[in-house]
Formats: sequence, structure tokens, C-alpha cells
Amino acid sequence: MTRDQQDIWEREKRAVRQLRDALGKPVDQAIVETVAILRLLGFHTDSSCGGHFDRAASPYVAFRAPSNQADRRRIEEADTQVEKRRRKNQAFKHNAGELARLLPLVERFYETRDVPQSRRLICQGFGLIGYHLTAQSADLVHVASKDERRALVDAQRQEFDAFAEFMKAEFFGTKNDAPTRAA
Repeated sequence: MTRDQQDIWEREKRAVRQLRDALGKPVDQAIVETVAILRLLGFHTDSSCGGHFDRAASPYVAFRAPSNQADRRRIEEADTQVEKRRRKNQAFKHNAGELARLLPLVERFYETRDVPQSRRLICQGFGLIGYHLTAQSADLVHVASKDERRALVDAQRQEFDAFAEFMKAEFFGTKNDAPTRAA
């Protein structure tokens, strides 16, 4: 990575660390790099979690169309059910467009990466609301023992870290630095 690229990367990570959620909490350190690279790739992220084994929470990054908030406001302001439905469809299409941009990146990540299906990152859809990039095994934290949960969240974090490194190599054109096998 060149010095200019390193500066861009460090600036974006600093910007992500300044973000706050609706409760005023910063982005979890464990997910900062994933959020940063998605933002550099032009994705509108609006919440994330680095995963917490003590609270049974898996890592995720929520993303949606930049127009989502305005789209939802227009839905609420619609005068008729027909207009409300039309505006919902438009909002859905905007969000689905973001999904259509992210899926090929996730697919490319797994072209040469050999990991169990349960460890893979997936996109879960929420149509009008947006989408989450999360682990296939995300919901298993709710049925795992505390020790199993710790190992599960650690494995999920490793997958997000590997994805962030892969996307960073894609973005900065340093693909030889991209990991191809699970650690």
C-alpha cells in the first residue's frame, strides 16, 4: 500500500471511530475495519456490532440505500394506499440495489476461500429497512453455552477481519495481500 493509500485508510478508520449510533455509542473496535472499507467502497452503513459473547450478539454491519431515510419519510407522507405501496416499492428497490452491489464482493471473497458454510458471511434482507452483513451462524449465539459463544463470536470476528482485508486489497489494488484461506 502506498503512503497516500495508507493515509486514506487511516483517515477513514478515524472517521468511523467518530461515528455514533442512536444511543451515542461508538462503532465497536472489532468491526471498525469492515465498516471503514465498506464506506470506502461507497456503501451507506448505519449501524454495526463487533459481537459480544456476554450479550449473545454476533458481529454485523447494517447497510441501506443513502435515500432510505427520505424514502421512509415519503412512505409515511403518502396520501393513499396506492401511493404508499408505490413508494414502498421504490424504497425496496433502492435498498435492493445496495444488496446487488455487495453480493458480488462477498461471492468473490469466497471464490478461493475454504471455510465451513456456517462461518461464511451472508446478507440478511430487511427490504424496506435495509440489510445486514452477518455470519451464517449469527443466531447460534442464542443457543450456545458461554464458552461456545466466545469461540463462535471469535470465529465470526475472524471472518469479518478476513473480509475486510480482502476488500481492502480489492479497493487499494493490492490483491496479493488478500488472504485466501481461513486461519
